[in-house]
Amino acid sequence: MKRTTVIVTLALLSLTTCAAAHEGEDHTRDTPAASTAASPTDAARRLPDGRVMVAKPAQRSWQLRTRVAEAVDAAATLELAGKVVADPSAGGRVQAPFAGVIEPGSKGLPLPGQMVKAGEVLAWLRPSLAPLERSARIAERADVEARLGIARRRAERLAQLEGSVARKDIDTARAEADGLARQFAALGVALDAREALRAPLAGIVAASLASAGQRVEAGADLFEVLRPDRLMVEALAYDPALAAGLDTARGEVGGASIALRFAGGGRSLREGSLPLLFRVEGAPVLAVGQPVKVFAALRGTGTKTVVLPLAAVSGMGDQARVWVHEAPEVFAPRSVQVAPLDAARVRIVSGLAAGERVVVQGAHLLGAVR
Repeated sequence: MKRTTVIVTLALLSLTTCAAAHEGEDHTRDTPAASTAASPTDAARRLPDGRVMVAKPAQRSWQLRTRVAEAVDAAATLELAGKVVADPSAGGRVQAPFAGVIEPGSKGLPLPGQMVKAGEVLAWLRPSLAPLERSARIAERADVEARLGIARRRAERLAQLEGSVARKDIDTARAEADGLARQFAALGVALDAREALRAPLAGIVAASLASAGQRVEAGADLFEVLRPDRLMVEALAYDPALAAGLDTARGEVGGASIALRFAGGGRSLREGSLPLLFRVEGAPVLAVGQPVKVFAALRGTGTKTVVLPLAAVSGMGDQARVWVHEAPEVFAPRSVQVAPLDAARVRIVSGLAAGERVVVQGAHLLGAVR
């Protein structure tokens, strides 16, 4: 009996010792349910001084990414507003040479985007005259026709009297008859003939403004033909000295970056601005008139400065800021002054030093923590 009592007592003492050894430890993390449920302390919160505390699990779920800021050589860059235009030597317009009616060709009227060859007939233009003007043209043609008949008969009679009539009189009569014949033919063309509207160059039809049976005035734009691989970007600047100081440039169109090469700038202001032209490198899919952000680097202004991706900066102007990773779970907002570099990066003018770790992905999530 005593032996049984001793064994029970030793078992109770062993259980008590194990419980005391593990007192204060949380084993919920070892269970499957605890591994999927977030602890209340993992919730992001803003500290009284404006910093944000984010636990490691939340950082991973938010996909926060940081990077050490480095100073690199970057030239001063200007952001200019521009648009896509056609190269004057690789694009042209077809206009109506006179007032008339549009008639389609054998293949119909060309459609936008259709490939055409240089000199290809795009449409026909038949002259359109008011009733009074047409009557006057018909009367003039009849008068010229009568004078032509008289001139020809006189030239024939003089030719029969060759030898007794001076040679110069015969030549004069024949020249008068030939002149009246050309005048009669020209009046016939003005009344009945039609004019061929031809493509000025090989390319695609960028715009088609004509329809069958349409009456157009002289000088009206009917078709626009251009080469899609020879487009340009026209940007507006307000300092005439920029044309002499531009080095390289890039453009942003719909979130995509395109390479630009400075082609030249005018010396005549247009509505207070100076147009600058850039050639588009490669053959990206662009449309004439499409807006473009041009980031032009100034020659000889390269300095060491911190460069960050655009996603690392929150706000604009005086409200621009970045988030500095001060501690494993602490992020501090930092007001900075930025300047454009290209479509995807900015230069940090002040407010941030090289060597600091900055959030480059998910910065907007930190700004939303309250």
